[in-house]
Amino acid sequence: MASNSERGYPTNGSVYVCNLPEGTDESMLAEYFGTIGLLKNDKRTGRPKVWLYRDKVTNEPKGDATVTYKDPHAALAAVEWFNDKDFHGSIIGVFMAESMGSNAGVDVGFEDDAAKEMDGGGGRGRGRLDSSGKMWQQEGDWLCPNTSCSNVNFSFRGVCN
Repeated sequence: MASNSERGYPTNGSVYVCNLPEGTDESMLAEYFGTIGLLKNDKRTGRPKVWLYRDKVTNEPKGDATVTYKDPHAALAAVEWFNDKDFHGSIIGVFMAESMGSNAGVDVGFEDDAAKEMDGGGGRGRGRLDSSGKMWQQEGDWLCPNTSCSNVNFSFRGVCN
């Protein structure tokens, strides 16, 4: 199934970036990705919406991030412009961070153990199962593109919580 971004329809304004070199920080990403379009600002901090995924134990960056643009079309342009390009000595991958409710072709299924874990109440957000055993979510909720996270996020979030 082709994704919405492959059809030319932007799903949201976020891109997922992987293979970032050590030492990458939010300001470096904001400067680099801001050359193609205006980045959305976080309402609480006023800073650009750039999220570096970090190791839960060491708090060190894992080498991937999300960047959110004000205009979803700028996100599409960022994928075309920056994917497989050099960023401070590393060839990075840049992909649309797609919403689950957009029929974007993102696999939203969970392994039984993961679903049971989420049903146990330890997670955040809408990580509960409905009476049929399926993940309960509202239209527009989306799955984190980071395969080590797989968090289901509310539709209003520009980055994974």
